[in-house]
Amino acid sequence: MNNLLAKIRLARWYVRLALWLIALGLFCVLWPALEFQRFIIEPENRWKAFLQLAMLHGSWLLFPLIAEAALILVDRERRHYYRRAIGAALVLLLSLTAVYARFVEPRLLVVRTTVVPAPVDLDIALVADVHVGLFTRTDKLQQMVERLNALHVDLVLFAGDLTYDPPRDLAAALAPLKHLNKPMYAVLGNHDVQLPGPPLETKIRAALTGAPVIFIEHRVLDFPRFRLAGLYDYWTALDDTDFLRALPPDKPLLVLMHQPHSLRELRGVDFALAMAGHTHGGQVALPWITAAVFKVDRGEIYIDGLHHTPLGNLFVTRGVGVTGTPVRLNCPPTIDLIELRRNAKE
Repeated sequence: MNNLLAKIRLARWYVRLALWLIALGLFCVLWPALEFQRFIIEPENRWKAFLQLAMLHGSWLLFPLIAEAALILVDRERRHYYRRAIGAALVLLLSLTAVYARFVEPRLLVVRTTVVPAPVDLDIALVADVHVGLFTRTDKLQQMVERLNALHVDLVLFAGDLTYDPPRDLAAALAPLKHLNKPMYAVLGNHDVQLPGPPLETKIRAALTGAPVIFIEHRVLDFPRFRLAGLYDYWTALDDTDFLRALPPDKPLLVLMHQPHSLRELRGVDFALAMAGHTHGGQVALPWITAAVFKVDRGEIYIDGLHHTPLGNLFVTRGVGVTGTPVRLNCPPTIDLIELRRNAKE
């Protein structure tokens, strides 16, 4: 009898193993292989992109893993194998957290309001880092456009990185931007200009023909109550910010840039607020840990929100999409509503 039970358990184990191997083949090999050719990917990044797609689609296997861990946990508790149940409980907890970070939080889009002292009253919607491509698809861009259209603001700004190994049909991928009901002033990010990624600047501009998206790199726009300047991505090293130092001080100056590092180029510039993206707020925001990693790995100290720096006020938005890994945790996709107010307190 014991022999028979052992054989049954072994057979069940083989069946489970076979099912998992088939699922891994379908989700982590076949699905990425079928989808891979849809994207613009540089030759040296093809294996990396394939593994990222395998991670994206393979994450669906978290759901059967949760079911299996839950069944094992119940079975071990029923048999009073409490120590052995701890492992199943940990797998269940980690899998549930991973499902939230992969399938729930990246689909959110929150509006965060921040009041900033400034010499002008102005309402700004700031977004960045949509990263349409491998991980973030066009429906996320559509969600962002719908939320922006519902906001009553004076200015809509985009702080770079529209793409991340985007679809070959770039015009279709970025088409929702043509439905913006107000102009969006934008700069390009590092992923848009081959740092890293394919060289897409010309293709992006062509794809957005007819869209109310106005690129303002190395330009100054004069509005009745303020000026708006745009910078190239910091890694391009294309900016000579003397053109900002030469501006008359008769109006508040707002500066739009992709990376917080560009703040270094604003030394000696009289600006009311600089705005950036690039960091994604860490994407996975863990107390102390995320800030320490950014400081050590990237030399970044301004990751998310409003910072009163020695050079002036800097606001860094969390962004809308994802890169690297298709997850967000404690750092949802965000539209930042910045309320500049003359009577605001520091």
